[in-house]
Amino acid sequence: MIVSKALCISTLLLAGGFSFEALAQVPRVDEMLKPKQSFDRIVSPSQPETADRMQWFREAKFGMMIHWGIYSTRGGISPDGSPQKAKYTEWYQSANKLSYAEYSKLATAFNPVEFDAEDWVRIAKDAGMKYITITSKHHDGFCLFDSAHTEYDIMDATPFKRDVLMELREACDKEGLKLCFYYSHAQDWEQYDAWHTPRSAFPEKRGTPQDHEKYLSGKALPQVEELCTRYRADGFWFDTPWFNQERKIPNLSISKRFSEVVRKHRPSAVINSRISYGAIAGTKNLDASLFDYLSLKDQGIPSGKLPLYAESPDSIHHSYGYDTRPDVHYRSAEELVGRMARVIAGDGNYLLNIGPTGEGNLPAQAVNELKVVGEWMKKNGAAVYGTEGTPFSHPARGNRKTSIPMTTKGNRLYVFCETGQDSVTLPGLESTVVKAWVLASSKTVDFKQTKGRLVLQLPADDDSLMPVIVVECDGNTIVVD
Repeated sequence: MIVSKALCISTLLLAGGFSFEALAQVPRVDEMLKPKQSFDRIVSPSQPETADRMQWFREAKFGMMIHWGIYSTRGGISPDGSPQKAKYTEWYQSANKLSYAEYSKLATAFNPVEFDAEDWVRIAKDAGMKYITITSKHHDGFCLFDSAHTEYDIMDATPFKRDVLMELREACDKEGLKLCFYYSHAQDWEQYDAWHTPRSAFPEKRGTPQDHEKYLSGKALPQVEELCTRYRADGFWFDTPWFNQERKIPNLSISKRFSEVVRKHRPSAVINSRISYGAIAGTKNLDASLFDYLSLKDQGIPSGKLPLYAESPDSIHHSYGYDTRPDVHYRSAEELVGRMARVIAGDGNYLLNIGPTGEGNLPAQAVNELKVVGEWMKKNGAAVYGTEGTPFSHPARGNRKTSIPMTTKGNRLYVFCETGQDSVTLPGLESTVVKAWVLASSKTVDFKQTKGRLVLQLPADDDSLMPVIVVECDGNTIVVD
């Protein structure tokens, strides 16, 4: 338990505004999918069952996101052979203004014979990840599972004819990982009647009225039921909400229909906030009754304590789908660990995306970086799993004490240090420190504590990747000013 004399940090804070580091540019086509209204606060708490559903999720902290589909065969290379200009390669159809008839031909080339579900799951597990979230259906409408409600899926439309999601379900069960499904519920570029289908997808139907109910009842809702029942979803990662006709505020009545399907058929599954809202760049009048946790904006890294438990959908590079463009930059293990530390210190989960190749492999550079992350997690996992975020209140509320990433568990404070850092100063810690040591090596850390100020001195010979200092305080609580 953490006690603050200035502010009691609880799971839910009715307060606004937090900042992010955002290195990725969302494609222009996605701009209209973000909420336009200004919110001020969370007006409805999550459902009573949320705490039970969220228990495994809050303890897990670290997961793998996978963006994979027929767009992976292109790797961001446009039909004319030039690099796609839009940032996200998974937006290939929209970015290149391809009709459904043209784009769907990629399905005949999608034959990922090197796909090995058990290998993918082992790589995730060895990296310290506790769950996987994969694109069961992205905006293009193509499905990675055997659905009775479309033939635009991996079993019917490709030469591969293997049920990827079922193989992953079995592999995750074997290795003890949870399996969650990304599902684009509002957009579906195979379906003219879905919300915001690009005009280029069906040029022959331009001007024809849309029948949204046809899409909802004929494909989207029954597919979510399939994912609940046959594939036993542990969570749903919905993306881009359904807005009203003015595209200004979310249509919560449609969001509720999706939530009700999940709650009926898979009540233990967690649901993210994008079922109702766009990428969250601030907590603002959010009705949290239809979801369990906040989805931060793409590759958004918080700078302090978050107002509701959250998850950052980060990526190992700036795109999410497989990227072969000349300027692709993979984040190093050091960058990834640093970004993860800031997310969990903000009281959230770090969901790191990998984009597999069209052949079914996880990119070699991604795997190499994950191995280094995995080694770090083996030594420092105690500072990650089952912890709570920083005990210090958020800088947006005007009483910032430190920007150093920290987590807590019981009477222990875990302080994440930069590689090569020689000392750390923590202002505002009121608890009496009993001892301190480096988590990975158990080396003693010298410290000096005066009123409201703690100085930690790292061992001179410690040059490890992001060392973590364990600060043990007396009593059962950590008290901050």
